[in-house]
Amino acid sequence: MKTESTISDKLTYYAVILIEKLLGILPTSWVWRFGSVLGSIMHFFASKRRKIVAYNLRMVHPDKSDDEITALTRKVFRFSMANLTSSINTGYVSDKKIEKLVSIKGQEHISNLDPDKGVIFMLIHMSNWEILGRTAKLFNTAKPTGAMYRPLPNPLLDDFIRSKRERAGTKLFSRKRGLIEANKFLRDGGILGILSDQHAGKSGIQLPLFGKETSITPLPAILAQKYNCPIIPIVLYTESPGRWTLECRTPFTLPSKEKVDKTEATKIIADHLENIMHKHSADIFWIHDRWKIKHLFKRKK
Repeated sequence: MKTESTISDKLTYYAVILIEKLLGILPTSWVWRFGSVLGSIMHFFASKRRKIVAYNLRMVHPDKSDDEITALTRKVFRFSMANLTSSINTGYVSDKKIEKLVSIKGQEHISNLDPDKGVIFMLIHMSNWEILGRTAKLFNTAKPTGAMYRPLPNPLLDDFIRSKRERAGTKLFSRKRGLIEANKFLRDGGILGILSDQHAGKSGIQLPLFGKETSITPLPAILAQKYNCPIIPIVLYTESPGRWTLECRTPFTLPSKEKVDKTEATKIIADHLENIMHKHSADIFWIHDRWKIKHLFKRKK
């Protein structure tokens, strides 16, 4: 991670601050609708990404017709850009405003947790996922909340975003250097959020997701088995323009390491991912090349 900022870093940082302030003073529903229009424009021009999204959706919904996939693809672009622009707005608004924008469902699963045992939040890139860093104070629990995160290459932006999330009550642990601290946090009874849906590259485990192999991170399974802690799938979906529901699903526990290895344990987590991705497809960030198939859509010379 860079320690010194370049001129480019500074220009980007000040541009982000300016955009956040401009979008932050507008009603969140307006910003969402503005982003939705941008998504429609992006859908029209970004032909390669449009093909990737359609391919991903066909993997998830093999029963849907071509017309249904086309309509859902357009909706994914609209929702993705609407939630991306909204994330800038919701990063600026007050905690009181956040309470009005986000409804919590399944609060009892948080309130009834063992105070001495750690918990893993299974997170997904969906809807306005950046708002998750602002929701720690909404949970009815004395447990501290933390999350694994990937440091940004721009040190100014990284410090800015990290400090905002930690002021909101979420302690951050770098994927590169914070794993030891994250282990201690979980062992001491904290709630640790881990993004579980990204393509994990060489560090992941090759497992089928909707029938096609891909790389899935084993980190949630490894930590859950190590500390015998429950996993709570966190589902964030769009309720209406500028309003979201955060659903805390029923906690589940993995079999011990003596009964299943990390591959089988990760497969259990993948099953939960499939269920969420199928039910809330419009809110999933399918623009991401999940199965690494963009080479199929290269233009022929």
